[in-house]
Amino acid sequence: MQFLAPFALVFLLTIPVIILFYLLKQKKQQQMVSSTLLWQKALADTISQTPWQKLRRNLLLFIQLLLALLLVLALTRPFLERDQQAGASFILLVDTSTSMMTKEEGGTRLELAKAEAEKLIKAQSSGTKFTLIGVGPVPEILANQSDREEVLNALQGMQPGYQEGNLDNTLSLVSALLEKGTMAPVIFYSDGGVSLPEGPVGVKEFQYRRIGTREDNLAIGAFSWRDGPEGPVAMTRIDNYGAEEQEVTVNLLSEGKMLDVQAVKVEPGKPGYLFWPVPKQTAYLEARLEVNDALEIDNTAWLVPHKDALNKVLLVTEGNSFLEQVLKLNSLLEVHKVKPEAYSSVKDKYDLYVLDGFWPDKPLEGQLLVFNPPTSSGLIGERDGSVTEKLQPAPEQPLLDHVSWSDVHVATSKDVKLSADGQALLKSGERTMLGIGKIGQVRAAVFGFDLHQSDLPLRAAFPILIQNLTNWLLPGGEPAETQVTIGSPWELRVRPQVDEVNLYQPDGKKISLAPPFPITKGTEKFSPGLYKLEQVSKGEKALSPIAVNYFSAQESQVKPVIHLMLGKKDLNVEVSTKVKWEFWPWLVLTALLLLAVEWWVYLRGH
Repeated sequence: MQFLAPFALVFLLTIPVIILFYLLKQKKQQQMVSSTLLWQKALADTISQTPWQKLRRNLLLFIQLLLALLLVLALTRPFLERDQQAGASFILLVDTSTSMMTKEEGGTRLELAKAEAEKLIKAQSSGTKFTLIGVGPVPEILANQSDREEVLNALQGMQPGYQEGNLDNTLSLVSALLEKGTMAPVIFYSDGGVSLPEGPVGVKEFQYRRIGTREDNLAIGAFSWRDGPEGPVAMTRIDNYGAEEQEVTVNLLSEGKMLDVQAVKVEPGKPGYLFWPVPKQTAYLEARLEVNDALEIDNTAWLVPHKDALNKVLLVTEGNSFLEQVLKLNSLLEVHKVKPEAYSSVKDKYDLYVLDGFWPDKPLEGQLLVFNPPTSSGLIGERDGSVTEKLQPAPEQPLLDHVSWSDVHVATSKDVKLSADGQALLKSGERTMLGIGKIGQVRAAVFGFDLHQSDLPLRAAFPILIQNLTNWLLPGGEPAETQVTIGSPWELRVRPQVDEVNLYQPDGKKISLAPPFPITKGTEKFSPGLYKLEQVSKGEKALSPIAVNYFSAQESQVKPVIHLMLGKKDLNVEVSTKVKWEFWPWLVLTALLLLAVEWWVYLRGH
C-alpha cells in the first residue's frame, strides 16, 4: 500500500488527544448522602474519570480511536497497484534512431528498450490491446490495436536505422489514432535525443522511459578535401561529446591500405582537427578512430577526392564571338574552334559539337548544339521567314529556369522539326524556334535562327540558357555528388547514352537503378560505407566510387536526456506498468458506519 498524500499522517496526533481526554479528571463538588445504594452507577463513572489511572477497557474509546485512524488514512489517499483490466490499451513508441545503437551494459539501447516494452506487455491482461510505433524521421506503425503475441513479434523485429528521430511527427500520428475521449497511455522508450514539438500536443497521458546512461562518445563530424599549395589536402574533424578530454589515434587509409596515422587531443564539447596530404590519383580515403566509445557507427568516414573532368567541345563556325565567349564562361568545358572548311581534318572525338550554320556529312557520336541548321540537316520544316508573332516559351520547363524572353527579339527563324521524343522550348505561333530531343542516339538542342538575326546574345538570358542546355547535353560521366550524407538528397547524373545504371553496396550487393529513366534514388535506406556506381554503355562498364557517410550531431550526442520537455511539461516521470486503485472512499464509508455504531453504543449505555 502506498500514499498519494502522506503528509496527512500528521493528523495521527489526534489519537493521543482522544486518549488524553479519557485520562483527564473531571472536577465535581462533593456532597454528603445517607446511602450509596442508589449511587453505584454514578460511582462507576467517577472511577472511570479518575485522572492518570491505567486505561480500562472502554468500547467507546476503542471505536473513537478506530474512527480517527480511518479518517486519517482516508486523508492520505492510499492506493494499491494492480494490472490493467481487460479491454484497456497502450500506445508504445520505441525510438529507432541511430543513437539507439549506443552500447550499454546488457546490450544496445534499442535492445534494452525492447526488453522494457516486453516486460510491460507481458504484465497486462489477455484482453489488452497494443499499438507499436517506431519513432524515426517518419513514424512507422508496426502493430495497431494488436494482441499480446502479435505486438511481441513486431517488437522483436524492430531495428535501428541511420536516421534522426522526430517525436513531433509521431505525436501528430498518435493524436490521429486516438479516438475522441479515449484514454490510452502513450509510453515512449528513448534516450531523449529526438526532435520535440514546440507547442502543445493532443496527447494527455504521455510517459517517458529513459533508456541508457553512457555519454562518452567521439565522432568524426566532417571529412572533406581542398586544393592546397602543394596538392590536395584532406581535413578530418573529430568531435568530443563526452565530459572528459580524450586523446584518440586516427588512421587514414587509401584504397584500403594504411596511409598515415595521427593522434589528437579533443576537449569535451569541442572539435579537434587533423590535416592530411592526399596523394595524386587517389580514388578514395577512409578515416578511422581507434577508440572504444559508446557509439561505433560515427568512428569511420569515407572521402572521394574527386574533380569534375573537363568536357571537350568543338565549335564549328565561320566566326561567332558570341558563342565562343559564352561557351568559355563554363569552367568545365574545354573549347576548340574550327571553320566549316577545316572540319574534315578534325580527327579527335568531342563530347559536344556546337554547329553554327553547318551540318557534317557523317553522323556524330557526341551531343549536338545546333544554330541555324541548313536544309541538308533534315532538322527544319517548311516554315521560314520573318517572326511576327509573340515568342511563346514552354511553361514550367527546367531548361528555361531564370531565362526571360520578354526583351528578346528575333528577326527571322526556321521551323525546327521535332523528333518523336522531342519537345519545343520556344515557339512563335505554329513555328518551333528552339527544340530539344534525340538525333539517333545523341541528345540535341536546335535553334532555328541565326544568333546574328536576334538580340538574344545581348540579353542576360543568353548565358543562362546556354548553361542550362549544356548541363542537359553533358550531364557528366560521374555523379554530381561523390560525397553523400544519409538522409539528404542525392543528385545522380549519368551519361546520355547509358543503357544501364547499377549501384554496388559496401557488401557487394547489386542494386539496379535504371532502366527505367530518369533515376530517382533516396538515401534514407543507405548505410555508411563506400559504394560504387556502375554505368553500362554499349557493353562498356565504368565504375565511380561514392562515399556515403552519416554525420549527425543530434545522434552522436548520446548522453540521455533527463528532462524531456513536451511543450512546458517535464516528462521526467517513471512509467508504471500497473493501475493505481485509490480506496479512500471505502475508508470514509467505514468511518461513517463506525460513527453510527458509536452513537448506538453511547445511547445503550445511557
